[in-house]
Amino acid sequence: MTPIYQETSPIIAQTEPYIETPIYQESSPIIAQTEPYIETPPIIVQSQPSIEAPPLLIRNNPYSKHPNYIEYISYKKNNNSNIEKTLNNIEWKAKSFLGTPYVWGATGPNKFDCSGFTQWVYRDVGIKIPRVSRDQARVGEYVRYENLRRGDMVFFDTKKHRQGKVTHVGIYLGNGDFIHASSAGKKVVIYNFNKKEFYKKRFLWGRRVATTNSKYALN
Repeated sequence: MTPIYQETSPIIAQTEPYIETPIYQESSPIIAQTEPYIETPPIIVQSQPSIEAPPLLIRNNPYSKHPNYIEYISYKKNNNSNIEKTLNNIEWKAKSFLGTPYVWGATGPNKFDCSGFTQWVYRDVGIKIPRVSRDQARVGEYVRYENLRRGDMVFFDTKKHRQGKVTHVGIYLGNGDFIHASSAGKKVVIYNFNKKEFYKKRFLWGRRVATTNSKYALN
């Protein structure tokens, strides 16, 4: 009878390799695969450019170079004589739209809002700038009121209660005059800072995109 029980022991020995299968070890790669999925920093980085910088921060840190989203259509490099021609073209083009109706959101040429007007004028002389005033206010060289020059963009906070945020833009013509598509005037008009105290009080800063260091499409 003893040999009968000896035959069963190999059965027990055969079950041992089956027990050795690493069931829990196979799940560890699943845990390892989930780790790269948790990558929140890139999302945070991408969201930063959409946060509008406070006006004072823009004042204290003016751009020293033109950002990439100003595009110059380069046919020839500007020099001291050509910059005058560029400024003359800016003034002439802007004045050619005097009386054109103001319509919010319009980009021309038969009607404009304030930033649509400035974008059109600069584009016609070979300078492409952003579409809306708050973005236009971030390009070019920062200019204080006392340093304004013909051809500079001028920016304002025209809200009822001043908050220091850009809501309006025009083009400086010199001698205190600036041209803009006015929602109050309902058309493209020329105002003078000394005669329109509201705009002088609500002036924020200027931006210069027409310089001798840049290239333009000269007509």
